[in-house]
Amino acid sequence: MSLSLALSSAMSGLALSSRGTQVVSDNIANAHTEGYAVRTLNQTSRVLGQTGSGVMITGVSRQVNHALLAELRGAASHTAHDAVLGGFWQRFETEFGLPGEAGSLPQNLSRLGAALQQASQNPDQNSSLQQVTQSASAIARSIAGLQDRLQLERDDADAAILREITTVNQSLENIAELNRKIQSQTLLGGSPAALIDARQHLVDEISARIPVREFMRDDGRIMLMAQDGSILVDREAAQFDFARSVQPGPADRVENGALSAISLNGHELRPGNAMFETGQIGALLQIRDIDGPLAQQQLDLVAFDLVNRFADQTVDPSLAPNQFGLFSLEGLAGLPGEVTGIAGQLRVNPLLDPAQGGETWRLRAGMNAPAPGDVLDNAILNRMAQALDAPRALAGTSGAKRSASLHASNLLSDVARSRLDVEQQGTFNAARYASLREAFSAEGVDTDAELSKLLRLEQAYSANARVLSTVDAMMRTILEI
Repeated sequence: MSLSLALSSAMSGLALSSRGTQVVSDNIANAHTEGYAVRTLNQTSRVLGQTGSGVMITGVSRQVNHALLAELRGAASHTAHDAVLGGFWQRFETEFGLPGEAGSLPQNLSRLGAALQQASQNPDQNSSLQQVTQSASAIARSIAGLQDRLQLERDDADAAILREITTVNQSLENIAELNRKIQSQTLLGGSPAALIDARQHLVDEISARIPVREFMRDDGRIMLMAQDGSILVDREAAQFDFARSVQPGPADRVENGALSAISLNGHELRPGNAMFETGQIGALLQIRDIDGPLAQQQLDLVAFDLVNRFADQTVDPSLAPNQFGLFSLEGLAGLPGEVTGIAGQLRVNPLLDPAQGGETWRLRAGMNAPAPGDVLDNAILNRMAQALDAPRALAGTSGAKRSASLHASNLLSDVARSRLDVEQQGTFNAARYASLREAFSAEGVDTDAELSKLLRLEQAYSANARVLSTVDAMMRTILEI
């Protein structure tokens, strides 16, 4: 080998050692950086005129297990979905209250039953009759509070959908811009690893909101596809649209046009679209469009059952058909044909409320009685107590016949079961996510391995420097001769 070739080989070795040291330093420095992928220096032998002439750097590559990354993103989407949905059921259950807990709906119903029994034993005592109206008022406030909680949750979900859609749109635009920059650097022979890190982080954030699949292009770009096959990013970013519906009412639905659906590039996405099976946005849509309305329907049936139990001429002969008994519905003169939203209208009959000019003796004498009558007559109070505990099916359903208290407890049981189902699924998905996260992190920067590389690079640098020193000494000798 000529001295010039030896010099060229040694110089290329020094350049490789220097660049390799920089790559190793970057890896160690970013060992705990979110979204950072391990860099590896690519090299190949350099040949000039069929003669080896050192080493050549061909680029810096990112080491990512794409299959594991896809699994991790899927698990993150499920975990985010469970967290949002579980929070909804937890808050609604807390508002409902546990059986036996002061202020809970089951407890208030038990207090009403006890108050009716006490009043039937002492029909002449005004304090006993007042206790009945107070217990009934507590029930009405409890049920109205549950509807307020449901409407607040649906309104919060609607507002959160707009925020998440705005974030997704911005992230898609940023990914499209990074695609263009990465493509340009790739075609020019540059190293866009830092840009790819930033793009991977954005895709991770989107996958927590909407489950996506990533497909690599030959020029360094990626294509993002939703679960329903819609392309979210390729050369350009797709655009989601959503209109905020402030304070949706109990009867408001996407189907009747009262609530906004999400659109993609101007095309409305139908409810139940596979794009939103998991992820935060999917959970928010489920709260607003499925779970919230379903809980509202069940709550309305319980409220209507309470009204019906006492709006019966066999209980109070003074009532006209469809006239309210112990409970009434605010803004209505009689029993409605449509029950949606009546939970928030439930009130004690104004004829019994002294604050509205009512008289508590009507509990004993009848709602439409012209006078207090016999103060020892407890027949109506007895029938009211029996009506509260009578086994009846909820209106319009073929469900089991239960007392009013058992209907409320059954609703609470359904809420608790929904929460537990989400929590159990969430526990499984969280464990799966943690396991995948640990496996993915294990494939990140191994500082021990990087330090080992640094030692080898130091040895290579020293060897190449010695070659340069030897060549320099030989050239000096030649020049002296």
